[in-house]
Amino acid sequence: MPGSFDYNQLTTNKGSSFQSAGSIITALKETKTAPTIASGVLALNCASGNVFHVSLNAAITSITFSNIPTTGTAYGLTLAFTADGTARAVTWGAAVKWASGGTAPTLTSTNNKVDIFCLTTWDGGTTWFAMVGGQNF
Repeated sequence: MPGSFDYNQLTTNKGSSFQSAGSIITALKETKTAPTIASGVLALNCASGNVFHVSLNAAITSITFSNIPTTGTAYGLTLAFTADGTARAVTWGAAVKWASGGTAPTLTSTNNKVDIFCLTTWDGGTTWFAMVGGQNF
């Protein structure tokens, strides 16, 4: 049948495992990319991966998302900022909604410390639900 997938026909390699009952997947690997800040803009291409590791060496006045899956398909990403020792601001934009009462967290500024954030959308990027994965690593 077009558009269907038979988990029983799936082949795996080195420790990956899949089960057809309940569609359980283990040993998932995600692609990490390292976008840069250009003129205050952080451009995240969702087709490039799910993990974005950014050297926070300038203020971010705008975050843009491209190639977001369409409405009805959930997409989650991990965004990690490594500080350069200078306090930096990030303008997240109106589409990003924070769990902590709507207030974006203050970023760690200590050199080489990492802040990690998780963002999820299921409406094509109209709304991004954001939470802190951890800070000051």
